[in-house]
Amino acid sequence: MWSAVDRWLGPPAPASRLAAVRVAVVAFALAWTAGIASELLTRAQLDPSRFAPVGLAGLFGVVPPALVTTALVVVFGLGILALVGRGYRWSAPAFALTLTWLLSYRNSWGHMSHSEHLLVLHLWVLAFAPAADALRLRSTAPATAPSGRYGWPQRLLMVVTVSTYVIAGLAKLRGGGSWISGETVRLHVATEVLRNDMIGTDAALIGRPLLPFAGLFGAFAIFTLVVELGAPLAVAAGRIRLAWVAAVWSMHLGIGLVMGIGFAYPLSGVAFAAFVPLERLVDWLTRLRQRRPA
Repeated sequence: MWSAVDRWLGPPAPASRLAAVRVAVVAFALAWTAGIASELLTRAQLDPSRFAPVGLAGLFGVVPPALVTTALVVVFGLGILALVGRGYRWSAPAFALTLTWLLSYRNSWGHMSHSEHLLVLHLWVLAFAPAADALRLRSTAPATAPSGRYGWPQRLLMVVTVSTYVIAGLAKLRGGGSWISGETVRLHVATEVLRNDMIGTDAALIGRPLLPFAGLFGAFAIFTLVVELGAPLAVAAGRIRLAWVAAVWSMHLGIGLVMGIGFAYPLSGVAFAAFVPLERLVDWLTRLRQRRPA
């Protein structure tokens, strides 16, 4: 029994698959940080009375804007090192820690960015995994055989991802039948449409014309529950896993189109990198590079 459990927790996997996940997640984290840097610096200059600390931001409270700028520079430096796999044993944990504080600080000024939570959790898993044994800059280390050493971090990434969706599904069930009927979804969409009207944007592309069709919101609510509560099936291999990834990505796309709320990390597909055999892409790119004339 314990042998079966061990095989499930750490299935043999190639080092290149885990390394590809590292590259994808860290690259997204760097791109995301670059995108929010200006907004973060603006928030850092707000009135301290608006500061409501969450996460690591509560350890130090309000800090000078210059320190936030310094943290941004440090994050980019550490992130680049983690991206290319240099000094990974210390650069990856330091990157995860610094970025966690930075994003916690950003979320402490009155607006919670939920799409960042899963990204941070993934970075912490990768920080303590052997994710730089392949795809490392200027590395001459020989290729390693598939091993559970590279399988358990990906399994853990899957479990963490799946858990967030299950928790979201259970939270919806706590509301009783209002979610299943679709009324709660319809109310959320109507609220977003009204908010967009007030601030002069049209982020909810198709939300307004769908409001008269109550039945559609009931179908969307049930689909959402099936995807979220059925998330544990994604830990299984094969077509079930890929089908769930396609379904949950479609769910986020629908949320973006109907409500104008975009969850960048899952919409990019990077949030599900651990569910996909990325080593095939690595092998294809390697063969393609080798075919090029010198």
